[in-house]
Amino acid sequence: MPEKLSDRLVERKETGVDVIIPIMNTNELWERNLHSIYKEIPVNRLLIGDSGSTDVSVECARKFPRVEVIDQSKLKTLGGSLKDLLARIKTDWFVYLHSDVFLPPGWYDEMVKLKDRYDWFECPQKLTAMIEFWYNRGEDIPRPYSGSQMGKRSAFEKVLPLIDDDYLYRNEDMVIMEMVERFGGKYGKTAKTFHYHQLMNKRGEREPKFESFSLKRELDKQWEIKTCDMQARGIIKYTDPKPYLLGSVNESLYVLHTLGALNWLEFKRWVKETNPAWLKHIDYRKDFKHKAVGYIRQKAAGALRRIKRLVSK
Repeated sequence: MPEKLSDRLVERKETGVDVIIPIMNTNELWERNLHSIYKEIPVNRLLIGDSGSTDVSVECARKFPRVEVIDQSKLKTLGGSLKDLLARIKTDWFVYLHSDVFLPPGWYDEMVKLKDRYDWFECPQKLTAMIEFWYNRGEDIPRPYSGSQMGKRSAFEKVLPLIDDDYLYRNEDMVIMEMVERFGGKYGKTAKTFHYHQLMNKRGEREPKFESFSLKRELDKQWEIKTCDMQARGIIKYTDPKPYLLGSVNESLYVLHTLGALNWLEFKRWVKETNPAWLKHIDYRKDFKHKAVGYIRQKAAGALRRIKRLVSK
């Protein structure tokens, strides 16, 4: 059943704000994300900057009220998209969102409290991991994995009396397989189907919550080169060197170097012409993180010494 639209602007009669979202295809939760946006924000207009989506993102967005889709297929970067969208804003305040963002209850109410303090502000993010990848694909993997199994009741007649209420937990897949085979049962696998195993926090307090996880993206060399090049050049061109920016720039340069895509002399010439203040801070070598940390520690130590001198007086 389609989700019923909750339109805050209409329901509460509030002053609306324009919302801008640049897109180039979206994930499967795009429609749900749009519902959260209209529920939380009094949307005056939803401005969608479409860079040439090939999925149903635009058609999905057009189902919602007060949507304007701008064809940005001739623009090259996110910078061009944002410049175009920002120029089209008509309300005094606006909201800028990514397409893969879901807004929780109370988001807008909390954000508007900062209007008298800031001109541009944001909130932290909770990462929601919903990425599908093979974990144990194939029939030739020796160890079993739990989650979805099927069995013959008679195969467990001699197994059940031996199982006590003591040590089976995440090891149950291996233990049960070994015990079934011990008594003449036959264990097997199929690669013709699969199940989705969800990595999510469970309700209740008995099991610890996930704090973090690690993902490895499949390598597309050209995509990686383009992304890292734009990351480094964008920061250098538009910002002044600051400690928290050094890592992002130099990490990108290091990746470009390892991929054989960094012409160091040409890049330094570009920096000198574009924003020479960055020249003494760029470094593609592997120890860039240590340099950034060292710089921060040096500044902190200097501040601490100044404080001590003031206290001693």
